[in-house]
Amino acid sequence: AGATEPAEPARDATDDRRVAIIGVSLRFPGADSTDQFWANLRDGADNVRRLTPEELTRAGLTAEQRDAPDLVPVGGTLDGVTEFDARFFGLSPHEAGLTDPAHRLFLECCHQALEEGGYEDAGAETRTGVFAGSGMNLYGHQRPSGATGQPISADAPAGADPALGLQTAIAREPDFLATRVAYRLGLTGPAIGVQTACSTSLVAVHLATRALLTGEVDMALAGAAAVHFPQETGYRSHPGSILSPTGVCRAFDAEADGTVGGNGVAVVLLKRLDRALADGDTVHAVILGSAVNNDGARKIGFTAPGVAGQADVIRQALRDADVPAGTISYVEAHGTGTPLGDPVELEALARVLGEGERTAGACAVGSVKPGIGHLDSCAGMAGLLKTVLMLRHRTLVPTLHLNRPNPELALSNSALTLVSRLGPWSVPDGTPRRAGVSAFGVGGTNAHVVLEEAPPAATAVDEDEDGNARLPVLVPVSARDDDTLAELTARLGERLLRRPELAPADVATTLALGRRRRPARTTVVGGTAEELAQALAASAGERTDPPRPLGPLAFAFPGQGTARPGMARGLYAGSAAARRTLERCAEV
Repeated sequence: AGATEPAEPARDATDDRRVAIIGVSLRFPGADSTDQFWANLRDGADNVRRLTPEELTRAGLTAEQRDAPDLVPVGGTLDGVTEFDARFFGLSPHEAGLTDPAHRLFLECCHQALEEGGYEDAGAETRTGVFAGSGMNLYGHQRPSGATGQPISADAPAGADPALGLQTAIAREPDFLATRVAYRLGLTGPAIGVQTACSTSLVAVHLATRALLTGEVDMALAGAAAVHFPQETGYRSHPGSILSPTGVCRAFDAEADGTVGGNGVAVVLLKRLDRALADGDTVHAVILGSAVNNDGARKIGFTAPGVAGQADVIRQALRDADVPAGTISYVEAHGTGTPLGDPVELEALARVLGEGERTAGACAVGSVKPGIGHLDSCAGMAGLLKTVLMLRHRTLVPTLHLNRPNPELALSNSALTLVSRLGPWSVPDGTPRRAGVSAFGVGGTNAHVVLEEAPPAATAVDEDEDGNARLPVLVPVSARDDDTLAELTARLGERLLRRPELAPADVATTLALGRRRRPARTTVVGGTAEELAQALAASAGERTDPPRPLGPLAFAFPGQGTARPGMARGLYAGSAAARRTLERCAEV
């Protein structure tokens, strides 16, 4: 302590161990998209809600259970958990009915993450891995099977159909979460289940990055699903429990009395940064390094947190990232709001990030849990995606319900400061924004990931070197049927109106090469995002017949008395295929 940190070493371009986040999908309380999640974070929305007596009754609670003095009827719930397009994923209604809703939502999120990254149709030759975990399964024990009307139980009665028992186990046990995704989406990389309690999703990210860096996979999906079905049950709190008796998670606050439960599903699509940049992928953020360890016996009990283990995993992650601790300007903490957990975590952070000569308050600390609840196995992913969005928007969002810092946190003259209000994420000129994300599981498996903001994206060029406007582009859209196509074109048009800066050529490339071609199809033409949106609105889901296989392309210039020098200059500048053809003609 007190020693000056060495200058940051130059990174060897031939051994780039950075990993890019190129696709994201989430279902959190109050949000089913990154745009909505960011709006909730920015606006300080509290999506942990109080459950009504009617909801508790529908969830199966008796009058006695509803009126129990220790029942806390709150939770972070998801909308539409029973909705699922089984036919889209090739499941029968019977199989879909048996399958845990958490597994169904995870399958949907994996598909959406591939779509968002532009790799839904990457093909079996691209080795895409799946690293995933799920929360405690309650689905089979809490609801009847839609196929048989009989309760699903791990202990089948005598004479029960053994095939149905096996099918039921496959449909709901965590062993099959990752492999179901690989099968249904045609992914040929390793599909591995991860179970480390609250740190599951961040451990999955760590394992996925290792598989990328060793060359075992070309891309990787990593995430977790935690949906406690039915959701609207609340919880019972008792003295000494980690669950808040007041039903409010107040991370780092003097009135903190525990955490609250929540449900969530989230997935990231990962790829080595050098390959992502070479392939023109959208990079949301960069993973510089990560680490996983366990407390061992260095703590007071199996479920207790440990300072030494947490500090060690942060140091290991920084070494893996090859960056000094002094360059970390934000940490998304585990931040459960428990009287023991918060002080232990802040002490561990201070031991590592407070080392060296750092200005008081140089590193901000926050927690997402007060706004959405503790998402169990998906908790680390919630913190990761919150941090990715803050890096993208260069903004720090407040930790909810933080009114008066807990005096046991010892923050005076510390390098750590708590984020209690919305504000810019400021760093010295020339210094990239860097952050740490922590997740600590019951039982002692700790995980920490070091993030950095994405490198500047290439600016879309709307004109060629002579100032000529780029040519309009042809954008294909396809869906399973006409109704879905109409919905898809409407949503795409709305997206383009919200993002007028999107380059039409990028939109066309993603939709033509990053999506599967489905039977109901339409095409639109436009030179700007707004023009494409207008064309989509006009198409209103018009159906075009599936095209016949095309032969070799030919470019024809018929003349008709309009030929002039330079007439193909725009086509030459805007189309690589046309450029190659014209250059070949010139050679001939």
